[in-house]
Amino acid sequence: MSPPNSGLLQPSCRAAQCRRLAEPRVGKLNRDGKKDDPECTSGLAAARWPRAIFPSPGHPGTAYQSLIHLFCLTGGWSNDLLARAVALKHPSYRWEEINGILGELSPQAVTDIANGIKEKGFHVFEQKLSSELCDRLQAFSLSHEAVIRPMDQETSSTFGDRKAVYDPASPKGIVYQFEQDVLVNEAIIQALITDRSLISVAQAYISSQPVLDEVNLWWSTAYGGKPDANAAQMYHFDMDRIRWLKFFFYITDVGPNNGPHCFVAGSHKTKGIPSSFLDRGYVRISDEEVRTRYARERLIEFTAPRGTIIAEDTRGLHKGLPVLRGHRLMLEFEFSNSLFGATSPHRESRIQKFHTDNAERFVRSHPRIYEHWLGN
Repeated sequence: MSPPNSGLLQPSCRAAQCRRLAEPRVGKLNRDGKKDDPECTSGLAAARWPRAIFPSPGHPGTAYQSLIHLFCLTGGWSNDLLARAVALKHPSYRWEEINGILGELSPQAVTDIANGIKEKGFHVFEQKLSSELCDRLQAFSLSHEAVIRPMDQETSSTFGDRKAVYDPASPKGIVYQFEQDVLVNEAIIQALITDRSLISVAQAYISSQPVLDEVNLWWSTAYGGKPDANAAQMYHFDMDRIRWLKFFFYITDVGPNNGPHCFVAGSHKTKGIPSSFLDRGYVRISDEEVRTRYARERLIEFTAPRGTIIAEDTRGLHKGLPVLRGHRLMLEFEFSNSLFGATSPHRESRIQKFHTDNAERFVRSHPRIYEHWLGN
């Protein structure tokens, strides 16, 4: 899921708009004065893509909307082709040792995990965050201010930018989200974002050098008592980048009443989302509609103990169930193959200080992974 009400640009991608993007290019002459290849009559000829996809100065939103339109039109094929081009330019790192919170992994083990995600869209790791790490993250989240996100029918202008320390006995909103510029300067977060085992799985899945795109930590509460679209509690797909992998960390126990994360297995694949959904645009989808299109066994609900780590391609349909009792604390990292796409409200977040020499050495020696956070 995208972080609740993350503020990323959310364009429409209705089928008619997609067709308007494509149709004017059909049958036009190429540089040699010949008509485009008949196989490209959908208007997606690669030679045409740079103008539609890659941003021109001052118009990143237009380029990003084109990415969304093409995804809706092709069901994901356009992203797949662009991802191959990125992989050629930024081939994966090769490390002799792969170890970290996921244990000591062989190259074959990493490949097997990535292949499993390619098939199902997710992987639940046997290894878990330690109780000590969960305790530290929970202590941080109960002692630092977070932004209380607007709910349905509210906007930032009417709701205001409210911040508060989360009080489990008296929540003031559905979501308390911590600011990224605070998170990336915490020692425990720096240790996790430089974890070689996580990064190895991410790059094996996206088939190129990864870029750390998002670092999020938030409380979901029982405030309100019903699904909230702004809190990502209705089915949706993400389309912020060309290709990516997210890691979700349960910092608290998550049972059926604590807002478990949900995913539709296999819906991340090309053509995995029905065109009837994509024709409506980048919108939330009801449970009833999802149940009519997918077999019951494909609707996965992740109830799990604290420390559980889930890798997921959120191009597939997913959501968080509403919290009915208690709360849920979730940590999330996103590794993408490039920063092209949505404009993040956290784009000015920077690592201001390093807490260990190991973290600084790793970041400095892999600048592409952390380009978003170094301000180079």
